[in-house]
Amino acid sequence: GNHSLPPLREPHKTPRHDRPPQAGAMSGASCVAASPARPARSLMLSLGNGGAPSKVVGATCRRRYCRGPTLGAATSPAPTSATASGHDAVADATDARGDGGTKYSGRRVVLTRENGKNGDMKARLEARGIECVEMPLIETAVGADRAALPAALADSTGWAWVCITSPEAAAVFLEAWRTAGRPDVPVACVGTGTAKIIAPEYASGALTAPTFTPSRANAVTLVAELPLPPPESAEGGDSSENRPPRVLYPASANAATTLQDGLAARGATVTRLNTYSTERVTSVAVDVLAHAMRADVVTFGSPSAVKAWVQLSGLAPAAVPAGTRGGGADAAAAAAHHPLYACIGRTSAKACHKIDLPGVLFPEDPGLDGWEGTVLEALDSLLVGEEGQGHGRGQDVVSGGEQL
Repeated sequence: GNHSLPPLREPHKTPRHDRPPQAGAMSGASCVAASPARPARSLMLSLGNGGAPSKVVGATCRRRYCRGPTLGAATSPAPTSATASGHDAVADATDARGDGGTKYSGRRVVLTRENGKNGDMKARLEARGIECVEMPLIETAVGADRAALPAALADSTGWAWVCITSPEAAAVFLEAWRTAGRPDVPVACVGTGTAKIIAPEYASGALTAPTFTPSRANAVTLVAELPLPPPESAEGGDSSENRPPRVLYPASANAATTLQDGLAARGATVTRLNTYSTERVTSVAVDVLAHAMRADVVTFGSPSAVKAWVQLSGLAPAAVPAGTRGGGADAAAAAAHHPLYACIGRTSAKACHKIDLPGVLFPEDPGLDGWEGTVLEALDSLLVGEEGQGHGRGQDVVSGGEQL
């Protein structure tokens, strides 16, 4: 049934849009047109599918983060194709939601991926009438093993698979692959977004070896589903000297060891090369940060972006340890200054959890479609709160939620 939402509480501290940018911001040409300041919000609602909470966005929850719905959940508006252009894209989005194109009018979302990587999400959101502020919070640096990748790709022994786990890793792979003379190696991509970067080489016939993408875009699923060939027999037929399948893993230096450890446990020999790293930025233009501080949702595509946001925004964590002065009231007041945070996946959400950011949402399945759906669910939750009626979706905030 329908549930009434608790009233939104006014913050007890200076609203976030009235505070000056923190140290580290620098002046710069205006990138976004100014708009009126928006009042800070207390985030006191949770979303649910069919009346059951699917994630908590309330600041008063001791365990603030729980898993988002599976991709394609009925509560998420259908993603808009980023390949649609101009009027057609806006028309498609308007037709899909049936609201005359005004549902998200005046809403603002901050895109924080590195320069050149926000275009797809920006096109999707702007087609729905959402204002996007591009504020890259990470930048890519050359990794210690970058120079070794071309020779590794050209290794005459060959590879059972070359595993690529991000769009940036795909770009680094292609650069080294061309330097190596375009060897026809089998490529496993963690998800469709990564595979999209390499797809033109398959379409042109430059790559013809097998390719693989798992059913879910994460390292755990890739480990479980990657088809590994049986060990090769050594010369002379001595089974005790059978050679295990070889996997090349050109990775970010920041990446966890989930993939290499999992494949090694399945009997593969994994060669990891740290070919790049993502570093957080230390300064942004003052006017861009000012607009970002008035946003409804901030997106995170990596833990580095989370750390950069906290450093540059100066927003205090929402969590107050049990037994300390102020307790939940102080936590709720701190959370009132925060936007909602939409993460691309669990790894970024864990980074938010570690530093006590409130109002964190992320999709069950990482990837651009799920990420877009999470942004829209965050915006929808704000609409529900402002209307004061749940329409079968909103519920009172609950204590608990799935631990990350």
